Amino acid sequence: MATDQKTSKEKALIEAIKTIIKPLVRLLIRQNITYVGLQNLLKLTYVKVADESFKLKGKRQTDSRISLLTGVHRADVKRIRSEKLEQASEKEMKASLSAQIMSIWIGHQAYLDKEGNPKPLFRFSQDGKPSFEQLVLSVSKDKHPRSFIDDWVHQGIVKLDTIDEKEVIYLTEKGYIPEEDYEEKLFFAGKNIGDHLSVIVHNLEKKQPAMFDRAVYYHDLTPESVIELEELSKNKMMEVLIEVNQRASELQQEDNANEQANEGIHVGAYFYRNQPKSENNEAD
Repeated sequence: MATDQKTSKEKALIEAIKTIIKPLVRLLIRQNITYVGLQNLLKLTYVKVADESFKLKGKRQTDSRISLLTGVHRADVKRIRSEKLEQASEKEMKASLSAQIMSIWIGHQAYLDKEGNPKPLFRFSQDGKPSFEQLVLSVSKDKHPRSFIDDWVHQGIVKLDTIDEKEVIYLTEKGYIPEEDYEEKLFFAGKNIGDHLSVIVHNLEKKQPAMFDRAVYYHDLTPESVIELEELSKNKMMEVLIEVNQRASELQQEDNANEQANEGIHVGAYFYRNQPKSENNEAD
């Protein structure tokens, strides 16, 4: 009976993994990353995860144990563990800084108007008012604010104007995500999907308290109905995300001096439109 139950769980897990990795494999093939390339990445990741997350209390983690846990040859385990930790790429660092800057602009009270919308910002401080330069430097002093302005204007994230011969920066409606920078979009995709999978794993392992994970599914809808639902979803979910972001910013300031302030959150939302099969077929 126990064997049958285990087999049933294994089958369900395998089917779930197939569903999860199918769009990933489609992306990999489009980017000319072959099975061998993914295999090497999986080998490295198996070793890293086993090393970080499967240690025995009071015992030193060994190459042999990691090899046993992962199925990776002991020589490969030793080589991978001896390699230096990977440094974040310039694009990853830039994407992370962009997200932090944007989060403050749409969440910190000093940068919001009376309706809770992000204020237009002078490039440099005027009469003590918050400026874009001040905003960027509050996150990092290693990047020049001009580099963000140039990049965000190119992507349509911000637009520029001049008031009394002084440059003003406006956050556009689509300014919450980078739409054109492919590498930045990949950075956020990795964080979003990775954390969502972490939520799923947490709940499957029955850890308490369970983490929130809900979705709505409907089929047999016309294109017009889907468009209406997409617009409704985007508007409502954006309202919630902005509200959560603003409250999180307030709490972060309150918690600043608290030695227990060592946790983080990640809240996300998405809308997937299931296109007819013929429209997803690469051969069409």
